[in-house]
Amino acid sequence: MSTPQPNSPLMQISQIRRMSGREMRAHDRRALVTRRIIRDLQKNGTFFNTAEGHFYFRKSETARLFPIGMNLALTALIEEQYGINPAEEREFKHVLKGLEIEAELRGEKVQVHRVPHYDRETRRLYVSRFNGMVCRLDGQQITQVPNGTDGVFFWDDPSWQAYDILPVVQEGLVERLIARSANFCNTAGLTRFEQEWVFHTWCLAQFFGSLHPTKPILLICGEKGGGKTLCLRKWLKLLFGEGADVTGLERGKQDGFVAAVCSSSIAVFDNVDEHIGWLPDHLAQIATGIKFKRRKYYTTNELVEFQPQCFVALTSRTPKFINGRDDVLDRTLVLHTSRRKQFSPENDELRRIAVNRNALWSELLRHLNLIVAYRKIEKMAAENVDFRMADFASFAMVVGRVAGEGEMARSILQKLDSARSDLLLSDDPIALCLEKWLENPENHGRKTNSDELNKEFCEVAKGENIPWFYQNARALGQRLAHITTNLKERFEVEVERDSSNQALYRFSPKLKR
Repeated sequence: MSTPQPNSPLMQISQIRRMSGREMRAHDRRALVTRRIIRDLQKNGTFFNTAEGHFYFRKSETARLFPIGMNLALTALIEEQYGINPAEEREFKHVLKGLEIEAELRGEKVQVHRVPHYDRETRRLYVSRFNGMVCRLDGQQITQVPNGTDGVFFWDDPSWQAYDILPVVQEGLVERLIARSANFCNTAGLTRFEQEWVFHTWCLAQFFGSLHPTKPILLICGEKGGGKTLCLRKWLKLLFGEGADVTGLERGKQDGFVAAVCSSSIAVFDNVDEHIGWLPDHLAQIATGIKFKRRKYYTTNELVEFQPQCFVALTSRTPKFINGRDDVLDRTLVLHTSRRKQFSPENDELRRIAVNRNALWSELLRHLNLIVAYRKIEKMAAENVDFRMADFASFAMVVGRVAGEGEMARSILQKLDSARSDLLLSDDPIALCLEKWLENPENHGRKTNSDELNKEFCEVAKGENIPWFYQNARALGQRLAHITTNLKERFEVEVERDSSNQALYRFSPKLKR
């Protein structure tokens, strides 16, 4: 530490702390030190009282938010500026508590962002560079402004690495280096190219979280060696730098899952194969925008509510965790990969992201600015797309139209519904029994109720060794009500009500088109 200047805050505080007990009691010394620190901090910044907690915003060349609590960034600032070390426990805790009280009583009420922010009123997009500067996209140009400009404040993780914007943009780099890292395969519904498009569109959607109160979950399924983890790992390292990585999900670490989705714009959970009891409910909460209660940062037992702004991706070989949860699957984009025949070292693949990170960001920001421009000049009429996640469907249509491919985007969204239904019904006993039951032409279009179906499907299940879980007609009827939309992707289905409000069904094989 350099020698403090005369009459500097550090010198003033040092003089107060040297006072003897006869000159001033210890408690009064601590109170005076805290007041002097608060007064000096106010000269160079502002205290915030936000939904995410208490913060100090330092206005400097690197405009930065400091969460008030026992974290390294703030403790380093207090040590450097005022000479109080965390090891001096009583004095340091007194200062921290004083800062917290100041923020609570007189802190400005602002919104703090951990994710890119799209302002729906001004139609501008703000993206942090993680170094106190922010890229402001207005559809015409990308301007670099200090954190806090236009009242938009970012709270960046110290581990996130800054990036630079290059004057010349390489087109197609994100697609080549990231999207094609996954060996997406042609399925019954979607081609490889269409799945790459869905993946890229989901990545772009993360920058427009304010347009997605409901957030689509990305699920990439496939055997080992298909690149499903690699493409997501590359995306994380592009966004946040070399320290970012996918996360393993542990059955007993529910709090770890909640912490991950509450603290970042994207969380990737790798190899989620087995059933985890609490996971589907949490995924449904994230997709629908429900708040989580969790421990307040840097406290032991104080709870606060967090509304995750996080996009979640999962990779899986056998996604058993989603079995029977049509509510979760309806909010999920399902993509498939197949095993590659040739492989390159993963370290080489990741090094290409590190070497080209500035170029990747430059291309990404240009593409994002095209979307901002389209939203500024076009009247955004509501899209009539038959897709469960309407927010994502509307955004995907914009992405398609920016590239002159609006009808292709609509077609892909419709195919995604079929892909989800295929995954839901692949091992569903009702679908399996219905398929076998329809082998008898006499059942085609026959009007029947849940009681008759339960008896006849139960007989089919016994003959085909299919597990049958429905003990009565009511249980079967409830399940049919949940999956009728999915069944319509595979079969012709008609449902009507009789005079007693009982559901009557007609099933037939799907007509070929």
